[in-house]
Parts: sequence; C-alpha cells; structure tokens
Amino acid sequence: MDKQEFYIGWQPKSPQSFTKHVRKVILALAIFVIGAGFLLARQQKKFSTASFEFGQLTEVKGIYQQFPVPSVKVATMRDAFGNSSYITIPLVGYGKSGAEGTIAALEKEKNTHLDKKEITIKGTLLYSDGKTLLQIDKNDDPLVSVGNAASLQLPSNTIKDLGMVDLTGEVIDPKCYFGVMKPGHGKPHRDCAIRCIAGGMSPVFYVRNEKGEHGYYLILDENGEKMNNALKNYVAEPVSLKAKAVQYDDWVVLYVNKNTIKRTGGLSWFKTDDISCRPAK
Repeated sequence: MDKQEFYIGWQPKSPQSFTKHVRKVILALAIFVIGAGFLLARQQKKFSTASFEFGQLTEVKGIYQQFPVPSVKVATMRDAFGNSSYITIPLVGYGKSGAEGTIAALEKEKNTHLDKKEITIKGTLLYSDGKTLLQIDKNDDPLVSVGNAASLQLPSNTIKDLGMVDLTGEVIDPKCYFGVMKPGHGKPHRDCAIRCIAGGMSPVFYVRNEKGEHGYYLILDENGEKMNNALKNYVAEPVSLKAKAVQYDDWVVLYVNKNTIKRTGGLSWFKTDDISCRPAK
C-alpha cells in the first residue's frame, strides 16, 4: 500500500501537505472576502448630504406667498443694474402636516393676511441638492414681524410658461426627503411620506437621470389646487405623468392631469435622459 499522510485533530502537528492545503484555502478565502467587501462597498449609495438643523431656529426675511405653495421669496443678491435674484423657500409644518394650518392660525392671531407681504419668520431649515425649506411650529412663535411688499420689488420675468411636458420620476414628500429622514428612500420613506402628504404637505416630483443630475418639481392639479389625495397612492414609486409646466423663480410647478399618472414599474424612471421641462412631443 502507498504511504499516505493522515492527520487527526488531537495530534500536535499536522502533516506538511495538509498545512499547505489549509494555507491555500485561507488565502483564497481572504482574497474572496476582501474582493466581496470592496464590491459591496462600491454598490452602496453615497451618504445623503441632506441636512435638518434640528433644535436650531433661523430667521428668514422675505415676501410670503400662498401660491403655488406656502413659501417665502428671499432676495439673495443684486446685479450691476440693481435687480435682485431670489430663492423660494417652501414652508412645511411641524410633524406630518403642511404649513397652511400654522399660517392660518398666525393670520387669525395677528388679524391680518400675510400673502404678498414682507415678513420675518423663524423656523428650522432643511436643505439638500440646492433646495431649501423651512419648518415652522406654532409653539415657536414663528412670526417675528409683518410689513408690506413695497421694499422688495418683485421682478416681472419670474414666471415662465414651459408648455406641456412628459416626465418620469417619483412622488416624494419634501420634508422627509430633504433632510428629516436619512436616507429618504425605500419603504421607510414611503411609509413616512404617505402620511406627510396625507397630512397636507405639498408633494414634490423627483426626477433623476443616468448622469446623477436631479430635478425637483412642485405638483398641483390642472386647476392649481392641491392634489394630495390623488397622489398618496403613488408615493415613492416610479411613475410617469403629463403636465403643464410653469416656472416660478427657482421652482417649476407641474399642473398635472391626474388621469395621466401611471406606474412604470421597475426602475425605469432612473433612465430619464433629461431632467429639464422640455415640451412634450
């Protein structure tokens, strides 16, 4: 009989052939674990840059506008001709509610209408991807001052009709997505966003292309009314829609026919080539 090496676990030293085999297996496993870890890390989404300044109140001065959504138009800089540029900061309420209730309570308390008036208001900032929002809470006594719109002259070219558009994307709620929930994706975001939109928060349509470029659009129905009830069943799902697009300063509003909203399935919305509002064919 051929002499073969044999190893039993209680022996103090293993045969040389067995030791070489074990070393090869351990080396192969080490290479596999390192490679798998690297590939898994590459597949992970980047950490969200969204921010929610929890516990910190910031005063914002600008012109309050009720339409298309409760927001404050803030002058950021003036050019050589003295013309101001603006950013629009949508307002959201505390918890899972829109800002309308808080604004209505403030108007009743101050016995005045805020629309188109210059105000100073304080709240908690949320921001991500170049968009800024402000959470207001009645308990924070948010309305600092009320003036008029005379000191901030609005430019005449801030509203632009972009025509009819076809877009594919995802319905999100701005509060969770822009900073309160990190990450603002997947099933946890869907569960939260449905409740936020049902609570009156203005829904946003999110579009992303293969280059990683993002587009965000406010959503209203064809008559300029809120359509939260019609959208809550489509939240955080890939959908396509047809709408009239109108640009208001740094936001585009989609006037959507609810009958054109359709689920696309899969992740086909990610393959949108263009995030701008080009006229529909």
